[in-house]
Amino acid sequence: MFKKLALFFAISLTFLQIPNASAESGYRYWGYFQAPAGATSWTAAMTGPSVEVKDGDVEGWTFTASSNDIPATAPMMDPDFAELCADVSQVSGKVRVGLVVDFGAAEIAPVGETPREFFKDCVLVNEGSVGLDVLNAVLEVRAADSGLICGIAGYPAEECGAEIDMSLLTSSASEPVAIDETSEAEPASNNSFALVGLAVIALLVGVVALRRRSSK
Repeated sequence: MFKKLALFFAISLTFLQIPNASAESGYRYWGYFQAPAGATSWTAAMTGPSVEVKDGDVEGWTFTASSNDIPATAPMMDPDFAELCADVSQVSGKVRVGLVVDFGAAEIAPVGETPREFFKDCVLVNEGSVGLDVLNAVLEVRAADSGLICGIAGYPAEECGAEIDMSLLTSSASEPVAIDETSEAEPASNNSFALVGLAVIALLVGVVALRRRSSK
């Protein structure tokens, strides 16, 4: 019986643990996705846009945010080459590549900026072109010296891979902002202490009941 009470107490404390108040940090940036000819879903690119594209491929970019626990999101439009390039005929020496650019949700927009409308197109580029050539053919691209794509079509205006507070993504009333300093955890609320107290009382009541049964 004592083992059962001990187990009850352990479970009670587990459910009543005070959550960690420190904010989880992550980054917002332009995520790059690919869909080779015939694919129906996006695959996160393992390299930069330096791989040669083929006729029928679809390139995808999305302004997203991610952390160790929250993955990056793919463009909201599926990579449908047939739809994107339905009216574009094959041309000798060139390849047709679908392009999808998702400027992301308002809640991850830098302060003072508004995401552009979703962009899609069928791009004709020379054979041997790479992903960056496709993007450069139709939209202005801003890149860092490292090659990281910082802005597409002027969005965002200046930042490049900014660190943000990911906890703000759960609140529609707040915008993610660059992290300037680490905030201290707030003290536990009175309700938390009250719940712990109730768990202790429940344990004591159980012990008393056990002793009474043993004395009979």
